[in-house]
Amino acid sequence: MSPQRHAAQFVYDSVDGLNRLQNPGHIGQSLRLYRTPLVLANLLLLAIVMADAVTPLRIGLAALYATPLLIVSYAGPPGLAVYGAWVASLLIVLRLIAAPFAEVTVAVLVNRVVALIVVWTSASMIYRIRRVADELASAVRDASDVKYALDQSAIVAMTNTRGTITFVNDKFCEISKYSREELLGQDHRILNSAFHPKSFIRDLWVTIANGHAWRGEIRNRAKDGSIYWVDTTIVPFLDAHGKPYQYMAIRYEITARKRQEEQLREQAALTRLGEMAAVVAHEVKNPIAAVRGALQVIASRMPAEQRDRAVIGDIIARLDALNGIVQDLLLYARPRDPKREAVDLRSLFDSTIDLLRRDPQFAGITSHITGRPELLLADPDQLRIVFQNLLMNAAQAMGGDGAIEVHLSMDDQGCRVSIRDHGPGMPDNVRGKAFDAFFTTKHRGTGLGLPIARRVIEAHGGQIDILPAAGGGTVVSITLPAAAAAA
Repeated sequence: MSPQRHAAQFVYDSVDGLNRLQNPGHIGQSLRLYRTPLVLANLLLLAIVMADAVTPLRIGLAALYATPLLIVSYAGPPGLAVYGAWVASLLIVLRLIAAPFAEVTVAVLVNRVVALIVVWTSASMIYRIRRVADELASAVRDASDVKYALDQSAIVAMTNTRGTITFVNDKFCEISKYSREELLGQDHRILNSAFHPKSFIRDLWVTIANGHAWRGEIRNRAKDGSIYWVDTTIVPFLDAHGKPYQYMAIRYEITARKRQEEQLREQAALTRLGEMAAVVAHEVKNPIAAVRGALQVIASRMPAEQRDRAVIGDIIARLDALNGIVQDLLLYARPRDPKREAVDLRSLFDSTIDLLRRDPQFAGITSHITGRPELLLADPDQLRIVFQNLLMNAAQAMGGDGAIEVHLSMDDQGCRVSIRDHGPGMPDNVRGKAFDAFFTTKHRGTGLGLPIARRVIEAHGGQIDILPAAGGGTVVSITLPAAAAAA
């Protein structure tokens, strides 16, 4: 602020302070807030007035009128020092007027002028100090309010230029499932879901390292393995040379929005897929059945020892595989509503595993099933398809040789099914796309097994998740709601 503007503000506050003296309510409030310093200042002022009244003018006591202002400076608004300066000035001048003319010498006049200068210089300094202190307190209060608002609504973290986390708020700990002690000193790779490519992270760091704010959406993984999305803004704090010395990341969770967007995309894709499935069912499935039937008739008329009979058998097997793909496509694109009946999950798993073992490539698979929950109201045919896909995936993950563990339980949330294999496990980037239609890591397969499983489980009002198993392998966790339990 320029000296002219500061002087104008000082005079304005002085006049404004005098005007406020006419407001009894304001005076009462000030007295209640600053009673102690006012009492001390008034007592000291009274003592100085009495001493000045009985002391000859040639003894310079007038400058002592600035002392009460120093006491007032410890409390009260900036204008309080102005009030005191006016009172002190009035008393200094009145003492001079009340004195005999013979005692008013040049030295006395100089003494009183100096006293006035001291009083107003002190008042001006106190005014400035109090004003700066009030502005600083206001800024601290505003910063505290902003921090409180951010803590209540946003996920906030701060890092140094190396990416080491130096601060996290409570909401960060809440959504990440990590404690503050586990996060401090780490970097954000602890939350990496392996979803974003390296180029994405590199562009982020290049942007903020150059002193620019970065905005985008990031998918993170919590401590318990769950996935969440955050709308992120990273702001670099710059030093005097324009170089970042720390970064603040402000995030808002958008998991629900991303899930809705995914559902909308899936719904649009399913609509198109359903239209294509209708064409496939008519143009492909029916001819396959006709060709298969004709080949069976031809094979039945051929001698058993003829070599071409084996070729026809292989063609029929390939047609059956193609028909299975078409059937999966139809099941995924146009799933029917569940036909619910009482289902014993333990018996359903036993029969499905027995069917799996009939395949020679899974002859080395063993199973261990624990628990027998209550009967469920569910569609046994649809659940059999789900369990068959999951058990086959588990067996294939172990190369057709190993143990599959199945645990069944019931609680207040409903029936829980856990299927674990002891294979090499599923990488994070694969696990994140496992339920995407047509995504597969196998040489042969449609990539519809897990998407069909999720659609069936969700049609029953349940939930299916894929989690890494402790000690290696993969766990598929299924929850069917308690409402599905048979009475």
